[in-house]
Amino acid sequence: MQASVSIVMCTYQGEAYVAAQVQSILAQTYPLHEIIILDDASTDNTYALLQDLGVLDARIQLHRNEKNIGYNANFEKGIRMASADYIAIADQDDIWEPEKISKMMDALQPDTALIYCDSVRFSNTLPENPMPNKKNRRIEGKDPEFFAMFNTVSGHASIAKTSFVKSVLPFPEKVYYDWWLAINATISGGIQFLPFIGVYQRMHNQNITIQAGLSEREHRRRYREMLSRHLEEFAQIPFLSEANRAFFLQFQQLWQRSLQHKWNLRLFCFLLRHHRKLFFYKVRRIPVISAFKVSFLFCFRWD
Repeated sequence: MQASVSIVMCTYQGEAYVAAQVQSILAQTYPLHEIIILDDASTDNTYALLQDLGVLDARIQLHRNEKNIGYNANFEKGIRMASADYIAIADQDDIWEPEKISKMMDALQPDTALIYCDSVRFSNTLPENPMPNKKNRRIEGKDPEFFAMFNTVSGHASIAKTSFVKSVLPFPEKVYYDWWLAINATISGGIQFLPFIGVYQRMHNQNITIQAGLSEREHRRRYREMLSRHLEEFAQIPFLSEANRAFFLQFQQLWQRSLQHKWNLRLFCFLLRHHRKLFFYKVRRIPVISAFKVSFLFCFRWD
């Protein structure tokens, strides 16, 4: 029997792009169980557009929050409503390939907790011949330590077992929901990556995940603070092995200390010792030299 799939999409001030995304979801070749859309108290015409779209297909279940609760809490709310075997998360402003769900479900292994595909960014028109990013590797497997510093799993490109996703709720306020799902999936059956471009991620000024206009120093400062919050939560994940928990606890303590000091030699040594995992996602010609340079940048505070 074919596994059922629920789509969970959250919207906010998305009138410019939401119709195109919903149409691309309705065009999926895989039979969808339900399309749950939660609007987070938009003040533009997003909800009105969604009401018009809801007439097109009985699978669309439209909900509206009375007040804005943020994207982590909104996705959590939608996930709790899902009733299919698997959940596919959708952003409001992307475009999906028609065979996205079909190809991912065909590739999915029975024990896998989460599978994700590739995605490419665009601004105005869809690329005619999209190419994958050859500078980055995609993380998969069952080792949570690969996700300690960087996450290659985007929510908009993921399909996960509903039972697994609901088991790791609520989403911590301090952690990006898709990063939380990825690191937990490694200890709940594992992660698969499908090298297929199934999502076109739209770039625009209101996109939460694309922070344009920030200086390199500000990017670095925000990243430092974000990772400190993430590591604190990662160290508390239930069912981590003792070795994994010790790794995250040590990393969090060293990283936190680096926020108050200009230079942290112990963190530098830690990053170098674990560079094959911590910097795995980046393809480098000479990995050791690259790891040395990147470790130095993270351990020396320029501001």
